[in-house]
Amino acid sequence: MLQNQRSLHLDVLSFHDAEYQICFSINKLSTAAWVFMSSSEFQQALADLNPDTLRVIEPALEAWSKDAKLGQVRQNLADETALPAADFTSLLNSFATQIADGETPVAAWQTACRAHKFKGRQIPTADCPVILGRVRTLDDHAGAIAKASGRLLTRKEAKNQLLKNSGSPHPIGLYPFLRDALLGNYLVWAVFDATDTKASPFERLPQTRAGICTALGLGHITADDTVIVLVWNHVDAGSPPLHRPTVADAEDYPHYRPRPEADAPWGLTRPLPPNPDKLQPQPEVVMPETTSKGLRLPFRVI
Repeated sequence: MLQNQRSLHLDVLSFHDAEYQICFSINKLSTAAWVFMSSSEFQQALADLNPDTLRVIEPALEAWSKDAKLGQVRQNLADETALPAADFTSLLNSFATQIADGETPVAAWQTACRAHKFKGRQIPTADCPVILGRVRTLDDHAGAIAKASGRLLTRKEAKNQLLKNSGSPHPIGLYPFLRDALLGNYLVWAVFDATDTKASPFERLPQTRAGICTALGLGHITADDTVIVLVWNHVDAGSPPLHRPTVADAEDYPHYRPRPEADAPWGLTRPLPPNPDKLQPQPEVVMPETTSKGLRLPFRVI
């Protein structure tokens, strides 16, 4: 427990989780004291912050507690176990600096997170899954193909071709743009089958959009969105480094959940409620953006 040595009145705000409780205490003079259970990385990061930095961060986190989405982001920050202490301290210092420079807390958090991507442990090359997969909206991937085509295809034309060639091992009208398209923007969230890393991660999941999105925790995808299921060979895609995700990779995405085991090599998705089929969390990693060179055909639009 870190505690200010002065005897001061404390107003206590508690963060609650099924397994963890972290109490954030601020006195009337804005001096911070923190009580921790089961969050050594967060504890060390806060221990390294100076009181002025804590006084900047506290009002932002307290305000987030009144918002369902941002309150979850705050809880994720408190529960994070994958960030090394030095990177955690740097992330919080950057967050405070951006707020002090005039950014809104959400914008400040996004800026700080984008300077701290890929800080989770890297999976050794020999242990990387052979096959990875992800789901993105059809509109997003059509935009990536249109961009890869040098605008020879419009987004609408690319979308029509994806719809036309869904399930086909020979997607006519999309070569060579299909494999030049980026799998994601800036960073790629990917899942894999930990029981058989040479298999598609979607083989054991429901084949419906709702089922897949539930298992992968894709709460940003709405019922109106058409999605595309992409599967690729990691080596053929250039073997970009695979990292365990952290709260900095997730930014303000509320459906991310930190894995409680600090030594786990990868993250786990959080299936969306109500999850009537009791789908299990799926192993997930993040990696730098890369092209679709390793894409396995056919892709599926659902």
